[in-house]
Amino acid sequence: MKKTTLFLLTFLATFAFTACDDETDTIGSSIVPENDKITVDTLTLYAKSRSIMANDSIIANTNSVYLGRYTDAESNTVFESDFIAQFNCVENYGFPENGVIGDSTIGVELKLFYQDYFGDSLNTMKCEVYELENTLQEGITYYTNIDPTEFYNEESEPIASKTYCAVDYTIPDSIKNGSSYSKNISIKLPNSIGKHFIDKYYETNANGDSIGKIHFSNSEEFINNVFKGLYVKCVQGDGTIMNINMARINVSFNYYVKSKSGELDSIVRGISTFSSTKEVLQVNRFNNSNLEELANDNSCTYIKTPAGIFTEVELPIKEIIENTDTLNSVRIIFTKYNSTNSSQYKYATPTQLLMVRKCDMYSFFQRNKLYDNKTSFITSYNSTNNKYVYNNIAHLINYCADELRTNSESDADWENKNPDWNKVVLIPVSINSDSSTGSIVSLGHEHGLTSARLVGGENHPIAIRIVSSKFRNE
Repeated sequence: MKKTTLFLLTFLATFAFTACDDETDTIGSSIVPENDKITVDTLTLYAKSRSIMANDSIIANTNSVYLGRYTDAESNTVFESDFIAQFNCVENYGFPENGVIGDSTIGVELKLFYQDYFGDSLNTMKCEVYELENTLQEGITYYTNIDPTEFYNEESEPIASKTYCAVDYTIPDSIKNGSSYSKNISIKLPNSIGKHFIDKYYETNANGDSIGKIHFSNSEEFINNVFKGLYVKCVQGDGTIMNINMARINVSFNYYVKSKSGELDSIVRGISTFSSTKEVLQVNRFNNSNLEELANDNSCTYIKTPAGIFTEVELPIKEIIENTDTLNSVRIIFTKYNSTNSSQYKYATPTQLLMVRKCDMYSFFQRNKLYDNKTSFITSYNSTNNKYVYNNIAHLINYCADELRTNSESDADWENKNPDWNKVVLIPVSINSDSSTGSIVSLGHEHGLTSARLVGGENHPIAIRIVSSKFRNE
């Protein structure tokens, strides 16, 4: 009986709605009071943009470093990179307990392992290697305009030099194609470095007590008491930049082991390795020449890495607030000009572009922040239409407007004291993600060679598409 009644009621309800005339399409809005109806408006306003030099804003600490020099034919800019590396000592590392003496060193080499390179693979380059006199300090943020002379004596002679190409054709293909081969630049270092390592390990105090093992107990002890690190710079050549993911010092030495007779009279060869891993510091120094001319070009704006040029955008926040009620969405698009570079080697287009408030452009990276879609946003380059699209920065507009309103109440001159309150900066970044979950772990400045010329500048304001809503009675 209950099922029959329920079916009948459902049928009658359905019949009642389907039998209505054409005027029933307003039944929903007709029961809403006229003053409570919401209207949606669209508005287009414009932002100003300009290029600004990155200068000292790029953090130099990195897991991979760059080495070389390249002149960009399109912009006539010259990019140079060198690096400072310290070396990790495995905790409680030990040389063989017996049979090793300082003059047992038979070879020391610095291997610069590289993932890839930019430019001509056959171009001849030359680098020099210097030993550090001062160490990089934990807890200090170093930037890519770092002065290497604070860490090595520029009047001293290099301890080694090497002429190299990105592809080493002196190595047989049978070796290069092997699974155990990793591309590297091998630089012979003085045997005295290996002798110094061994002597420090077996060092004793005035009483004859062993104190050397303490120097190899961890990386900090090793760096401070044994080997401070190396500075490697490009001194000759133009056209190739190496992306080096690890530097390693190999110390080869002979030592005695016991033979069948029980005497230490059999010689074997040992190798000790010390690498520039993430547990120790390594920093890049970047130098870009002739960038000022690009940055001063008012017909467009640039984003250029590494340590090159960012695009600054002044948002019309006050105008947006004055002409809207409730912001639904604020969309801004940056269009990239096609490259006119006819060179065989072209800078890549920045893939990920961070929008962050200009007042936060230093602290964002210093504090290892992630974008929050409130005061910072990430977008990816769309190669199909040559655009970077930020679909909705309404939270940013509201945040800045609230900041202005709150601070101006207590300080009428706050806006003049904080001229960057309504400005954001577009910064190319690299993203590190968790391999298992895909979630973003960290953001860092893009250190690769990338460049893009954007529509903007003095005579090309950037359109901002705004959707807002309000009650009709307002």
